[in-house]
Amino acid sequence: MAKFTAGQTVVASKDFNSSYYGRIITTGKRYVVLSIGQSTGRVGVRDDRGSKRFFSPDQFMSVEAYELKQAQDRMNRFEPGEVIPVPVGSFGDHLFLRDGHGIIHVKPKPKRKTPRSIKIDPADAKAALTKMLKEVYGIDATVEQVIGAMDKSLELVLGA
Repeated sequence: MAKFTAGQTVVASKDFNSSYYGRIITTGKRYVVLSIGQSTGRVGVRDDRGSKRFFSPDQFMSVEAYELKQAQDRMNRFEPGEVIPVPVGSFGDHLFLRDGHGIIHVKPKPKRKTPRSIKIDPADAKAALTKMLKEVYGIDATVEQVIGAMDKSLELVLGA
């Protein structure tokens, strides 16, 4: 059981889910210890919803211990004999690593933007829709003929 003090910043080592509230504590998120239970030793923090709650000290790690654990996990991902970059520090989304030659600045991978609209040649669209009419619905007509027939029937219904 880890000993924490009031005012210390700790990191959640595992999620805590409540059947009524859902997730209350998120793994990797930093929390400030507000108080410690005198008899139980439970840690009082403000949860993700902003309420003060007491949790088992097993749910938290000190910031230094959590960063060491993360570094060990990253080290275990590499194959033997591979050059392992060592984290030097980070600022925002940017990470600074040190390999055998110097310090490397790693920028986050930019998110690909999905196109909001796609330009299609109208002739290609008409040909594809006509093909679909013949193959799927068994209608031997072009899209223009079907749209024209629908337009005429709509005029008969609304034109009275």
